[in-house]
Amino acid sequence: MSEEQTQVTEQEVATDSQTSTPAPDSGELIAESKKYRSRAQKAESRVSELEQSIEEGRQKQLEEQNQWKTLAEERKAAIDELSPIVDQYKADEAKYRDELLSDFSDDDRDTFKELPLSQLRAVHGKIISKPNVPNVDTSPAGAYGGYENLVQAAKDVSSGKLDKKSYAKIKDAFTSRISRA
Repeated sequence: MSEEQTQVTEQEVATDSQTSTPAPDSGELIAESKKYRSRAQKAESRVSELEQSIEEGRQKQLEEQNQWKTLAEERKAAIDELSPIVDQYKADEAKYRDELLSDFSDDDRDTFKELPLSQLRAVHGKIISKPNVPNVDTSPAGAYGGYENLVQAAKDVSSGKLDKKSYAKIKDAFTSRISRA
């Protein structure tokens, strides 16, 4: 009997020690995480500043040593890399501008062609309105079985004039019309 009591006591002590350990405060963990993130962001910005400073120092050194050819080649490479991007942007902008201007009359095109793109877009939005297309029922004729609404069909089912299979088809037609609208 004493052996059982010692086992029960040991189990109680074990469960007590497991429950008595304090759970870590999530607020403290979040604050610590924010602190580390802030520190990492500061370090990354400092590294970026240092890299930029080193590059500027290298360029100044090349200028002082009259190595203009090396500088010119580096800048030419950068320009060559960015030129296709700029050309594509200009082409896309011209195409978009032409699309906007094509909606105007000839007189208005001449008036608005000199506007910056953002202003042209605003004027286009205010002057040219998209046609408001009404919702049209595109279900085939007879899909509703001659009923104008679902209530009439339900009354005919309850009175026995319409079978449940036909009612299901009519109901599907009405609900699909509602979901399209």
